[in-house]
Amino acid sequence: MPIDTRHRRRGCAPLALGVALFAGYWPTPAPAAAKPLPLAFDAAAIDAATPAELPLTQEEAARLATVDQPLLTGREAKIQAEEQQAVAVAQLPDPQISSGVRELPIDTAEAFSVRRDTMTEFTVGLSQDFPRAEKRRLQGARKQLDAAADRAALDNERRIVRRDAALAWLDVYEAEQGLILVNRLVDEAGLQVQALAKEYANGRAAQADWLAAKVDAGLAADRAHDWLHHVQRAREGLARWIGDAAQRPVAALAVEAFGKPLPGLLDAADHHPVVGTLDRQIDAAATDVALARQSYKPDYSVELYYAYRRDFADFVGIQFKMGLPYFTKNRQDRGLAAALEQSHASAARREDILRELHAQIRQDYVDRRHYAERAVEYDATIIPDAQRRILAARGAYQAGRGSFEAVLTARRGLLDVQLQRLTLLVQAARAQVRLDYWSAARLPAAENP
Repeated sequence: MPIDTRHRRRGCAPLALGVALFAGYWPTPAPAAAKPLPLAFDAAAIDAATPAELPLTQEEAARLATVDQPLLTGREAKIQAEEQQAVAVAQLPDPQISSGVRELPIDTAEAFSVRRDTMTEFTVGLSQDFPRAEKRRLQGARKQLDAAADRAALDNERRIVRRDAALAWLDVYEAEQGLILVNRLVDEAGLQVQALAKEYANGRAAQADWLAAKVDAGLAADRAHDWLHHVQRAREGLARWIGDAAQRPVAALAVEAFGKPLPGLLDAADHHPVVGTLDRQIDAAATDVALARQSYKPDYSVELYYAYRRDFADFVGIQFKMGLPYFTKNRQDRGLAAALEQSHASAARREDILRELHAQIRQDYVDRRHYAERAVEYDATIIPDAQRRILAARGAYQAGRGSFEAVLTARRGLLDVQLQRLTLLVQAARAQVRLDYWSAARLPAAENP
């Protein structure tokens, strides 16, 4: 039966426990300058692996997201539709055929007779409307500008898809690396519980220390379960973009050095597809103004007809019709004023978007530098200090001058700073992904529209 040693003086017993626990059961902490925790893969195994077994890189996830993507396919179909409409609206309207009865009497003895009255005639006619050629050209150009705006929007949506897929990949990476760190703590806590159980059974450890180790192991297991939940959710989020490929193991995070300086990034923003879309909208607004001016000029139509009369001579005729835009105050004038205001609104919207782009780039640039600098500080001082804290708490406990709770606290502290370092690295990578989107970095050639 285990002996309760709550009232035993702490002397050589903690030292014996420390030797058994730390020499035989406690794994050595990770090196101070530990890099992100990539999954280890054997090169020969990778060469022999099928594509589904190869590690999924962030760049590959971004590329796969643009393959057979309904969002992009729908936009491409819309562009094709607008290009077809651009040709159609620039054509003349279809000709019209007409037929009827003219000069039919409605009173006297000849009422509703088509034989007795000499003026009654059956007619058939063919007419054609002729909108002005410049108006038709402008209408076609307007649709072409809509298609061009959608092409720029398609380019932007490709970048959005790549950005969101890369961010989803980073969510998976962060969750899996967090799970690896927590599982390391779970393994250590399990070995510690086994060691303390033996020492407690032999009367060389306090019951409180054994129970504290069990509680700590349970909490570590609960944290691992929570991180596993994050992994599962993150993979489902990545599957929204790349389907079953989201279940592949993720590769190591490639931390890139700073690319363009901030002024270069801001200059590149002027050529972002969002700005390109607004440029096309400004051109479309200018075309609308030109169309509004065309409304002051009349269109015309021509009609040819043939008139048949029973027992009398037949007729042929031609007639012309033309619009009379004389009352322009509440029609043409207001249409032109609306087109001009819309043009001003499009220009103002472009200026606002440029300000927003520049602000976003500055913020992401600051974030990228901030998180990267903090991660370096963690590698240089914080993680080594957390590891030395474990060694110090361990030494004090072995010498009987410290508590076992201090050892547990130090170990949990190391895990917390390692998780925080992981978060900083991923946050820096997220900021870089956003910078790649905002700065209009060129897409790979195979993905360009």
